[in-house]
Amino acid sequence: MFSATKPSRGLRRSRRGAIVALIGVSLPMLVMLCAYAVDVAYMELVRAQLRISADSAAKAALIYEGSGQTQTAAITFAQTVANNNLVAGQQVAYSSSNILFGNAVKNGSGVYVFTSGGTPTNSVQATGTVTPALLLGAYLPVSNFTTQQVSTATRISHDIMLVLDRSASMAFDLSANEFVYPPDVSTNRTQLQCYFTPPSATASRWAALTSAVNSFVNALTARNLDVHVGLVTYAETYSFGNYSATEATLDVTLTPTYSSIITAMNNYGTNGPLLGDTNISAGLALAQTELTGSDARTSATDRTIILLTDGVATQGNTNIASLTQSYAQNSGIVTHVITFGGEAGSGTVQAAMQQAATNGNGNFYNAPTAATLTQAFQDIADSLPAVLVQ
Repeated sequence: MFSATKPSRGLRRSRRGAIVALIGVSLPMLVMLCAYAVDVAYMELVRAQLRISADSAAKAALIYEGSGQTQTAAITFAQTVANNNLVAGQQVAYSSSNILFGNAVKNGSGVYVFTSGGTPTNSVQATGTVTPALLLGAYLPVSNFTTQQVSTATRISHDIMLVLDRSASMAFDLSANEFVYPPDVSTNRTQLQCYFTPPSATASRWAALTSAVNSFVNALTARNLDVHVGLVTYAETYSFGNYSATEATLDVTLTPTYSSIITAMNNYGTNGPLLGDTNISAGLALAQTELTGSDARTSATDRTIILLTDGVATQGNTNIASLTQSYAQNSGIVTHVITFGGEAGSGTVQAAMQQAATNGNGNFYNAPTAATLTQAFQDIADSLPAVLVQ
């Protein structure tokens, strides 16, 4: 049999002594681990604050210089803005050597690459550096740390081509019915007479489109974006007596003067009938040439096509998705697609146009009414970035 015996007093004192010694060794280590954990979180907070400071300095200098001020004045303004964003409770000093002006262009991976002193000037790079004291530095081998953040702000310049359907169906009313014209055109006229009559100034699809495009350019103006806009319209090559149409025309070259866009559209609405079928590919090809030709700006960081159709492609290359994919891959052109009533508003035609937008890295909008058409153009205008910070 076993008999339980109590440890001797000497053994108990030995164990208590060992525990005290263990605590004496472990406690400083625990304090250092806690201090380290607290200061790691603090360092991340400081880095986040410094990122905000550098972003604000770069963006402020870019916007101020873009408003017509000198680079020296822009640096002073950036320093003032940055001083309002404290980092670790202190102001960050941005000298002129920490705020650089240059050019940024998009590489093949879609990343903007900054070149200091590059032209045309569309970017500012700000570098912020701080060396704050750690909160619990007294318990760590070091008492402070140095961190740096580099921020680049790029002014986004857009070249946009409107590629708009001016086939005969754009003179129809806003229903999805074939050869149904608004009452102000169809009253006392035969269907053939309507076909060779200018579209209704108030109730035709062309009138709704003109109004939507007017809202679009007004939105660009209100946002003060750096955007040049051009206009291509398309139908088919058509001739009947004194009447004729061309499959695609460059109506307005890329320009910052948006009034010329509306003037050109009004001219189609008042000076003659809309004729012929739908050659979307001819319109896209002409727009692609304009976006990559001499009228396009080398400083344009984004190139965009906004394609609108109310019907199925009946002429030329009808595989529109293959064209938009080619433009995206070879020219970096984004294509947004809007279908407006008619045949394009449903079924396989709408699916094909949606695929064209997807392949063109753009957005697809189906607009069954004049209101939704205007909203589609408004959404595109609102989505255009003014300044990119990275």
